[in-house]
Amino acid sequence: MWYTFKFFFRSLWQKKTMSMITIGGYAISMAVFLILITFIIGEKNVNKGFKNRENLYRIVRSENESTVPKTLYNDVKEKLPGVDKMCLYTIRKQLYKKGDHQEWASFIATTDDFLDMFSFDFIFQSSDPTLFVKENIILTKEFSERLFSERNPVGEYLEINNNRYTVVGVVNDVPENSSFRFDAFMNVDLAYIHKYNHMGEEEHTLVNSFVMLNPNSNPVEVNIQLSGMISHWEAYKDAKLSLQPLKDIYFNGLSSDQIQHANINLIYLLSSIAIIILLMTVFNYVNLTVSRGYERLNEIGIKKTAGAGKTDIFRQVLTESYFVSLLAMIIALVIISIISPLFTDILGKRIELSSLFSHPLIMVAAILIFFATGILSGIYPALAFSGVSPLQMMAHNKGFKRKGQRAGIIAVQFFVTSVLIISLLIFQKQLGYVKHMDPGFDKEMLVRFNLMGNASQKWEVLRNEILKNPRIISVSASSGSPLQITGWTKGQYDVGSEEKEISIESFSIDEKFVETFGLTLVKGRNIQDADSNVCLINEHLYKNFEWDELTGKELNGNRVVGVVKDFHFKNLYNEIGNLELRQVPKQYASVLNVKINGNILENIEIIRNEYKKVEPEIPFDFRFYDDWLQSMYQKEEKQAKAIRVFSFFAIIISCLGLIGLIEHITNKKVKEIGIRKINGAKINEIIAMLNKKVVLWVTVGFVIACPIAWYAMHKWLENFAYKTELSWWIFALAGLLALGIALLTVSWQSWRAATRNPVEALRYE
Repeated sequence: MWYTFKFFFRSLWQKKTMSMITIGGYAISMAVFLILITFIIGEKNVNKGFKNRENLYRIVRSENESTVPKTLYNDVKEKLPGVDKMCLYTIRKQLYKKGDHQEWASFIATTDDFLDMFSFDFIFQSSDPTLFVKENIILTKEFSERLFSERNPVGEYLEINNNRYTVVGVVNDVPENSSFRFDAFMNVDLAYIHKYNHMGEEEHTLVNSFVMLNPNSNPVEVNIQLSGMISHWEAYKDAKLSLQPLKDIYFNGLSSDQIQHANINLIYLLSSIAIIILLMTVFNYVNLTVSRGYERLNEIGIKKTAGAGKTDIFRQVLTESYFVSLLAMIIALVIISIISPLFTDILGKRIELSSLFSHPLIMVAAILIFFATGILSGIYPALAFSGVSPLQMMAHNKGFKRKGQRAGIIAVQFFVTSVLIISLLIFQKQLGYVKHMDPGFDKEMLVRFNLMGNASQKWEVLRNEILKNPRIISVSASSGSPLQITGWTKGQYDVGSEEKEISIESFSIDEKFVETFGLTLVKGRNIQDADSNVCLINEHLYKNFEWDELTGKELNGNRVVGVVKDFHFKNLYNEIGNLELRQVPKQYASVLNVKINGNILENIEIIRNEYKKVEPEIPFDFRFYDDWLQSMYQKEEKQAKAIRVFSFFAIIISCLGLIGLIEHITNKKVKEIGIRKINGAKINEIIAMLNKKVVLWVTVGFVIACPIAWYAMHKWLENFAYKTELSWWIFALAGLLALGIALLTVSWQSWRAATRNPVEALRYE
């Protein structure tokens, strides 16, 4: 073993460049792979920190909704004997005040059972730390220490929405690796809860819920009993309820569930590409080892002549492979410490070197990677060298070299590279398309700010004061807005001679909304200040109702007075749907939308000052609509960034493979090149001869990549209701990039071989 070890390092030192290429490529791919393994194992362990996790289930509706009517609580407690506990919850940001200090925090409005079900133990508590009392509040440990240091805060007060709440307890923090994120607990009736209206006949308060089953109960039987428990309501007559295990919810995001979820597509994407890159590196090692085998033919032949058997040669080559894998693993740990911030940005979670050693599964994965790469890399060269006779070795017989396999490997590597380049170009094109697509309303220089506290009731005063400034073009109040729908109804409506089930989304506006957002009235008139119980609808809904005119038409108790041209009130994943624009009540509005002109900072300061006159206590919170639209595609931005990073790594690995292959070709053709040069061949002709096969293999990989990349991107684009075209120039550009990268990689080696003195090649002939 010591002799093999010593010989191996001497060989590495003699061929420093190729050794660096081999081990460096290995180390890079191992580093990426280990980072992703750490991330994926961490994702798989989300929500496993709760003691009762095996018996915890979320109730979901058949419409893939996580919210259920609040009235379900009593029915479940009374009619489902298999359920030990049930909790309702909703999570939202609240502005709290402690003394003169104000800040936003995340509050979960829930019931006492939530603390028991999710194993929240009290650190400090009053004699009766219950959430049943609406004025009570319970803090998490981290939040409590932020406000009250390490002292017992029981009996202290927090002010929320001008109401005073008493701290009755402090519990342990939410497990870091969980779907929940909140700072404090409050009564379920206190926070904003979504309400659903059914044709003006039923109004349901919708909340999220969990149940804890008795360990002896059968989840399947409970599921059957639960299934139709809300079907007695007209609004939910076709709805079916079901149980979803807590362990599954992190990977199954539902609308309105208010908890964090995994980015499944990103995980699949990163995992697939990481495995492919690792395999590409293994292929490179095989290529480089076999191509360098020409230089070791005499060595191995002499060893076999001296009595070394097949097993000895096999063991030597395989041991060298493990040495390479070990060195690469050590270097990979150094690389991880350098590139982990890049992946932290992509993955959204901090990846640190210490985390590689903090979980047994990660250690097992690292060991498996080491042994797997060692055996995969070494098995083919070991078989190739050990299976050739000494006479073939000494005679430099080339029969054992499988040129076609190595060419195929290069084609596969550039197939992967081409797929990644094509995908990246299409990702960027689609992102550019959705970000710059006209939403149907004038978003430029349009800012919205939330009306809080007194400002929500005095919106008319605030609007009129802001309009006094000549730099302000228009101001509109609303409850909800484009990109923030606040209402939804679903029911049977008369359409022609039959009834049709129609879903309608809505929010409330004032008479200035159409002007402020630059909307176009295509029929009827706008809402007027003197109106009451009126609304506008969009073209899409008008066509669905098949109306010829608006006279006498009503919708959900409101008289329809106008039709606006369709605009995108949600992101571009969704087609334009049915929209009702109700008249905002005089008593309350949640948003003020302001069209500004001129210097942005000065205008924002003007608005801020007017807001402070009406509501001096609550911080001013604003956002531009164009920035908001841009931020709605963060998931795709991360996927594009991930593909950019992995494309970079894949290109490096492919280029390393080409370097090994072109070295193999030039070593094989040294004498042929010498003879051609003596006979008058020019340098460019020699370079063309050496590069033509590379061009062929890259072209083959690209041609195979095109239909596969087209299909994959076609499926991805189906996520968008509005999408770009798969233009031919994207594929052409990707092919040129792949070919250009390949030629730049091999041309230097080809030029060096073509300019070598032919006498050196023919000296010993």
